[in-house]
Amino acid sequence: PDRADIMVAGSVGLVHVLMRMTPEDQFDRLPLRGAGGAVIVADLRLDNRDDVLARLGVAAADAMAWPDSRVALAAWGKFGNEVWPTLRGPFAVAIWDPKSRRLTLARDHLGLNVVMWHRTKQLFAFATMPKGLFALPEVSRELNEEKMADFLVLNHSDHATTVYRGIFRVPPAHFATVEADGSMAQSRYWSLAEIPPIRLASDEEYAQGLRAVLDKAVRRQMRSAHPIGCYLSGGLDSSSVAAFAARALAEKGGRLAAFTQVPRKGFDGPVPRGRYADETPYVEAIRTALGNVDVTYVRNDECDDFADLERVFLALEGPLRNPTNLGWMMAIARLARAQGRRVLLGGAMGNFTISWFAWSQTVEHLLHGRFMTAYRQCRMFYRKSSNSRFTTFRKLIVEPLVPDRIGRWAHRQRHKYRVPFSSHAAIRHEYAAEMGVEARARDIGHDLLCRTRRGERLAGPTNIDYLGDWYAAEKAIHGVETRDPTADIDVVAYCFGVPPEQYLAEDIDRSLIRRAMWGLLPEAVLSNRLVGLQSADWYEKLGSRRDTLAAEIAELASSPLACRAIDLERLDRAIKSWPVGDWNKSKVVEEYHLALTRGVAGGRFLRWIEAANRQGSRAAGNNDE
Repeated sequence: PDRADIMVAGSVGLVHVLMRMTPEDQFDRLPLRGAGGAVIVADLRLDNRDDVLARLGVAAADAMAWPDSRVALAAWGKFGNEVWPTLRGPFAVAIWDPKSRRLTLARDHLGLNVVMWHRTKQLFAFATMPKGLFALPEVSRELNEEKMADFLVLNHSDHATTVYRGIFRVPPAHFATVEADGSMAQSRYWSLAEIPPIRLASDEEYAQGLRAVLDKAVRRQMRSAHPIGCYLSGGLDSSSVAAFAARALAEKGGRLAAFTQVPRKGFDGPVPRGRYADETPYVEAIRTALGNVDVTYVRNDECDDFADLERVFLALEGPLRNPTNLGWMMAIARLARAQGRRVLLGGAMGNFTISWFAWSQTVEHLLHGRFMTAYRQCRMFYRKSSNSRFTTFRKLIVEPLVPDRIGRWAHRQRHKYRVPFSSHAAIRHEYAAEMGVEARARDIGHDLLCRTRRGERLAGPTNIDYLGDWYAAEKAIHGVETRDPTADIDVVAYCFGVPPEQYLAEDIDRSLIRRAMWGLLPEAVLSNRLVGLQSADWYEKLGSRRDTLAAEIAELASSPLACRAIDLERLDRAIKSWPVGDWNKSKVVEEYHLALTRGVAGGRFLRWIEAANRQGSRAAGNNDE
C-alpha cells in the first residue's frame, strides 16, 4: 500500500510492492540495482542489520538511510550465497544478476517469509504469494487435490508443494538458482541438525544464557516504524516475550499494549484435564508484576469465527486449519490497528524452543546407555501426568522404538478406527485413499497418529508448511505484522544447542524457561503446570450457530469438489446428534471442535476455489473477445 515499482529489462521483469514496517523502509526503492549491476527485490526484515553492516565494514551511522534490502544486496555482492545463514529475521529475497543471467531466490531459516515459483518452457515466475503469480495469464488457479487432502488430515510436512498445481515453494533454509535456460537447482544452507552443542558449567549458567539471548531477540524485533503491542497469555512463551518487551519500553518511559483472548464473562464450563479456560488471573498477575503493561481483553463470544473466512481465502489463497481461533485473532488484529499498533510480538514457536516439553528425549537416553536418566524422566512423566505406568512406558519408550507398521496396527486395535485420521478429519475415506494420503505421509516421514517419535524435535520449528503464507495474509488483511522472538535463529540455536536434560532439570518440566524467567515473571505463572485452552467456550458458540452450520453444510452439497473431498454425511450427522454434555471428552472434542469446524471451513474453501475459477474463466472469455 505504500509504494509500488516495476523494472523491465528485455525478457526480465521485476515487481515490488511495499508495506513500510521498519524506520528504514521509508528509504526502500525496490527493485534496486547495486554497484555490481545485480538487482534485488525482497520482502525482508534484517534483525541483525548492524552485524551485517559490520561485516561489510560500514558503520551503522553511515547506513541510516539504507533499507534492509540494500544491506542484503551489498552482503550478497561481497559474500555470495554464503550470506544467507548469517542473516537474522524473516526474508524472501530475489536477486537477478544480468552478467551471469542468473536468478537467485532465498528464503529464511524457518520459512517465516515465502518465495513461490512457477515454471513453463517459456516462463519462470516467482512471487511471495499465489496472487502475484495468478496475475499472470500463463498461471492458472488449478487445485492440487493431493495437497488439499494432506491439509485436511493435517499433514503439513511437505514445504515444496502448495495447494495449487504447478506452484511450488522454495523450502525454508534454502536458496535456489535459476539459469537463463530455465534450469533450476536448490541448495540447503542451514539445518537444525548442524547446530553445535553448547556446554556451560552449571544449570544457572544455562538459564542465564537463555535469558540473555531471548532479551536480545525481543529488543531487535522491536525495531518498528509503528507502535508495537504483544499477544499475551498466562503461559510461559508470550509472557516471557512480553516481560522483556515491557522492560525495554520501561527504560524509555514507555508502556506495552497487550492483547489477551478470554472466554465469555462468567464461563465455567468443562475443559479437558490439564487445561484451564480463562487467562485473566495469570495475565493480571503478569500485568501487576511488570507494572507498565496495558491489557485489552478480547472475549471469544463476541467474535464470529466464520464471518471472515472468504476474506482470509482471498488474502491467503489457501484453506484455514483452525477456524475456531479465527474470530479472536482477527479481532485482536483489528483492535491493534485501531490503536495504531502495527507490530504484535508473540511466542508461537516457543513450544519448540524456549519451553520445549522434552519428553521425546527419554528413549535416546535409554539407547545411549544412560539408564538412570531415562528412568528418572519416565518417573517424572508418570508423576506429573495423568498417565498410568504402562501408558508412560508405552508413550516414552515403546512407541518411539516399534516399527511404524506395527505401531499403526497397535494404535488401530486400541482405538478401533478405520484410518489414522478418522477421529479429527472430516475427509471422505474414499477420497483420502484416491489421493494416497497415507502413503505420502509415510514417504515424507509424517506420523498421522501424532505419536512421540525419535528425532521429532528437528521437524518441530518447520512442522507447518503454510506458516509463512499465513503471516503474509494476516499482514495483508489488517496491516499488522506478527513477530516471534522465540523463532529468532540465535534463540533457536541456543535452545537446540544446550543439553536436552536442561528442559527437565531439577525435576521440573519446561525447566529451562522457568529458571530463566525467575524474578521477571510472577511465581503463579512460573509454577503453573496447566496449559491454557484457546477458545475454551467454543462449544457454546458452535451451539448458537447450529442452524447456520446446518444450512452451510446443505450448501456444500452443491459443490462438486466439496462432495468429493468432505464427508458431508458425517457433518450432517454431527449436527443432528448434538451432544448435551461431555464437551471436554476427547471424542466429542474431536468430532465437533475439530472434524465439524474444519470440515465446514475446508468445504467453504473448495466452494471459493470453484467460484474464483468460474470468475477467472469469464474474465478470460471477455479478454478473448
